[in-house]
Amino acid sequence: MPRDEAVDFFKAQGELYKAEIIAGIPSAEDISLYRQGDFVDLCRGAARAEHRQAQGLQAHEGGRCVLAWRLAQRDAAARVRHGLAQQGRAQGLPARLEEAEKRDHRKIGKALDLFHTQEEAPGMVFWHDKGWQIYLIIEDYIRGRLRARGYQEVHTPQIIDRSLWERSGHWDKFRENMFTTSSETATSRSSR
Repeated sequence: MPRDEAVDFFKAQGELYKAEIIAGIPSAEDISLYRQGDFVDLCRGAARAEHRQAQGLQAHEGGRCVLAWRLAQRDAAARVRHGLAQQGRAQGLPARLEEAEKRDHRKIGKALDLFHTQEEAPGMVFWHDKGWQIYLIIEDYIRGRLRARGYQEVHTPQIIDRSLWERSGHWDKFRENMFTTSSETATSRSSR
């Protein structure tokens, strides 16, 4: 969407912070929106590493991290409130990390013979029979709940040509964290 049109769109929605975010996007960058039904939102990807690092965050919640960082940049009182909130979270962090360690799905999956992973397939799960049965039960339960509410199911490819990620803008921003592979078709196409 053109920059001015996007600013006007979000102002009309009462989402002034998104209009402000768009104003801060360098003019050379495209303004990307995504739509799901009637819902339209600004697509800026995950919070950037420097924002998370500046706040000392271990994780973030979507765009809220970026918004809090922007507000804290602009307003000294907001910086103090945000810093106190982060300090409060950090004080309980060791106990929460210890609790999370007890629930590490990788350890539990191995101990209960549910699944394993292998170096040859990074990030991929090799399901064992017990684990796969649990997976199917959960999948069927969720599928039933969604269908009862009128949702339709789609299934997308697990491997998609790089050109889609380039068009969406994800390639430039997230390339370093993407798993890539090549095929004869992709290789011959890129050499033309």
